[in-house]
Amino acid sequence: MRYTDVLYGEFEIDGVLERLFKSDAMQRLAGVHQAGAAYLVHRNWTVNRLEHSVGVMLLVKKFGAKLDEQIAALLHDISHTSFSHVVDYLMQDKEEGYHDSIFLETLEKNG
Repeated sequence: MRYTDVLYGEFEIDGVLERLFKSDAMQRLAGVHQAGAAYLVHRNWTVNRLEHSVGVMLLVKKFGAKLDEQIAALLHDISHTSFSHVVDYLMQDKEEGYHDSIFLETLEKNG
């Protein structure tokens, strides 16, 4: 599939990367703002975590990353929740690691 990124232009995403991109778990990230709650104040901050994750994957690919590194880059935010770091604050998680603590569970639950 062809993917157009605002920073890196057009890329072909295929194979396992395409399947991961199309998964429900990844597509959910389209509704999670990269800037968290800050987008409520700064309406022009429109990047979502799906766009960010694909951008990270494209960046490492551009630098010659192997497939497993591209997969890791694509999936690195898969367990983020809406207002993800606000949740960390509310849970008094100074390590800001709630999304990390549910990472494997998110992967397992979504195949």
